[in-house]
Amino acid sequence: MITIEKIKKWSKEHPNGGGRMTNIFNHKYELSIVGGRDGLYGDFENTFEIAVFDSQDKRFITQFFFPENAHDVVGYVSGEDLEDFSNVLFRKDDFQVR
Repeated sequence: MITIEKIKKWSKEHPNGGGRMTNIFNHKYELSIVGGRDGLYGDFENTFEIAVFDSQDKRFITQFFFPENAHDVVGYVSGEDLEDFSNVLFRKDDFQVR
């Protein structure tokens, strides 16, 4: 089961200076989770910015899961909502982290 505590533990420093990031993926999807610096839509403590990519061709498919959202990313996702979404997207141990 993916939890916010695990997402934080797996995180690395964001490559653009400051903030944190975690990428969870399998053969179908990649979930990018970021936050904690200016320009990102979440603090990486209570809220998170997320984007979903097709693992094969790396195109954004966030809108497939969030059709009400007009952007490639969804900002200020609560920890509870992120846990729920992550555990639907990645069932059991069908994922890796980078």
